[in-house]
Amino acid sequence: MDHGTYSPDARRRAARRRRAARRRLALLLAIILVVAIVVGVVFFVRGGSEEGAGAGGGVASDPTPTEPPPDVWVASRTEPVRTWVGGDSMGGELGWALEPMLAKKRLFKPVTYYKVSSGICRYDFFDWGKKIKEVARKARPDAAVIMMGTNDTQSVWREDKWIAYGDPAWKQAYGQRVGEIMDTLLVSGARRVYWVGMPIMGEKWRNSRMKLINKVFEQQAWARPGAVYVDIWGLYSDQNGDYISSWRLSDGVHFTVEGQERLADYVYEAIKKDWLPNGEPPSGGSPTPSSSAGGSEGT
Repeated sequence: MDHGTYSPDARRRAARRRRAARRRLALLLAIILVVAIVVGVVFFVRGGSEEGAGAGGGVASDPTPTEPPPDVWVASRTEPVRTWVGGDSMGGELGWALEPMLAKKRLFKPVTYYKVSSGICRYDFFDWGKKIKEVARKARPDAAVIMMGTNDTQSVWREDKWIAYGDPAWKQAYGQRVGEIMDTLLVSGARRVYWVGMPIMGEKWRNSRMKLINKVFEQQAWARPGAVYVDIWGLYSDQNGDYISSWRLSDGVHFTVEGQERLADYVYEAIKKDWLPNGEPPSGGSPTPSSSAGGSEGT
């Protein structure tokens, strides 16, 4: 009988090819499964990290406020706005120019407090968290203006350990402290918290650090209705983004008198948008408070 040309050796070779094909298919499926698992883990970790950072005061993403800011009223001589201005030495310089400007309007009742060389990182040197609670309790500001951060490119204390500047956890720890200060003021009755950012500095090495700190300020303010980030970077730089020295002292950080006045004018414009929406009243009178007026009497 003729069995054709399909010999036993050919059958064995065909069987080996089938087994090899099955092994290749199994290997391919295993690789696809591993890749899918890795992608899933990365997605989960990344998503969880961003969610945690947003909830804990980090700077991973810009959260969106879910509530409108607290109501304000039109500032008047019969119902002036209690305004607290404070921070480090630069906050003090802002206060030196802004406080008399506000007081002269007779529409605001300003007070300034500052602590030289202080910041948000080193509460062992000066505890701004504790101080802000005192301000909220005693001064009871309707509006607060804060400027500090010059001294904050250093370690921050959190959960029984120092976290070095530049560590990814530093941004979250620093952001949490900034947020706590804003929250303390807002929860206690402040209708607006104006957080003034750091300006461009004379020493170039400082500027990347100041930009990082400003980003934290901006994101923490964005997350809180009633908190306003005031960006002053361009106020002391030219059209090319370069530092202008004429408004600054020789240290490249602090302001001349003219620089202080320039800063105060700019911050006042931010305040006016909320409290004087129709512009400043004539010297002979004051606008009628709006229906949202409701601040408590202060001292």
